[in-house]
Amino acid sequence: MSENMTNISQKEEGIHSIPVKEINAKNIIDNLLQVLSAKQKLVVSSRFGISSGEPKTLEAIGKSLNITRERVRQIEADAIKTLRKSKRDEDQKRLIDMIEEIVAEKGGVVSNKTLAAEVFERFFNENNISASDERMTEVLFFLAGLKKNKSNKDTIDSWTSADFNKKYFNEVVSLLEKIFDESKKLHSSEDILKKIDHTDISEKFPQLRPEHILNFLEVSKKFGKNVFSDWGKAKWPLISPRGVREKATLVLMKKRKPLHFRDIAKLIEEMKLSGKKVHPQTVHNELIRDKRFVLVGRGTYALREWGYEEGTVKDIIVSLLKVTGGALNRENIVNSVLKKRKVKKATIAVNLADKSMFEKVSGGYKLKEK
Repeated sequence: MSENMTNISQKEEGIHSIPVKEINAKNIIDNLLQVLSAKQKLVVSSRFGISSGEPKTLEAIGKSLNITRERVRQIEADAIKTLRKSKRDEDQKRLIDMIEEIVAEKGGVVSNKTLAAEVFERFFNENNISASDERMTEVLFFLAGLKKNKSNKDTIDSWTSADFNKKYFNEVVSLLEKIFDESKKLHSSEDILKKIDHTDISEKFPQLRPEHILNFLEVSKKFGKNVFSDWGKAKWPLISPRGVREKATLVLMKKRKPLHFRDIAKLIEEMKLSGKKVHPQTVHNELIRDKRFVLVGRGTYALREWGYEEGTVKDIIVSLLKVTGGALNRENIVNSVLKKRKVKKATIAVNLADKSMFEKVSGGYKLKEK
């Protein structure tokens, strides 16, 4: 090998041997804590689980340091004040700025889980975070000047900005509640935004953004999202289904077509609506007794709200002709029956051939006069 090539090779090795600076949440937080006293650092690390991954209570920390829990609280508060005033490097500045931006984008309030997830995704390019990562980042939220709101009767665990407009939040939540109360049905995120567009809310709240609406739905305890990401009132059975009937309803709504009870049982398991084995016969027994479901074929169920009716094919044809008060052509009868029962066209034809019930005329078929 020539001398020049040897020098180039050595230079390349030198380039690859330069350590790359690793940027992760723990490194950034560890660097931030360097300005604290030993006791302050120990308290903050313990409270947020920075070292162990598991946060400790005030009482547990107090016992280990032989001080009162109130003294631990004071040390923690003083440490946060010191951290807020301390100088930050570029990574720390960018991270704190990003946290403030996310909260502003969301309308001034964000759930603890969502804020942590977005910080890790945007800043560290990590999509899956652990519970310990989520807890650890709370110290960063305090440094961003956010206020922590523990779960209460109105909202889940969340963080708010210093200028959070609680009145604005409550008014938007009331509007969303009105939408669900009036429609009495589940809505996708897209449906909710479309409904908002058809109101005069933009005039009342010019600052309202789509991300505010979806975020307020998440933070408020009045609403919930089911496994299919459909929104509704939190207390609605189709948001947190417990019984077989509610779970079967969700399956049918998702598939948008009649299904055999065996398929419904299988899908309840596959869609993770139940943590245990679902027996087909149990599904059949539950649905056949519930007026929300209609048996439209052999073991096949549909939702009544889709327009399906009980009775034999013959019963449905009789009902159609009675409503018409005259004759209906074959095509109209077939199409109408298929909207109410899941049967083959040949089955409809066989029933129409019953001359004791129906009479074939120039306009199609009519009820036979008795």
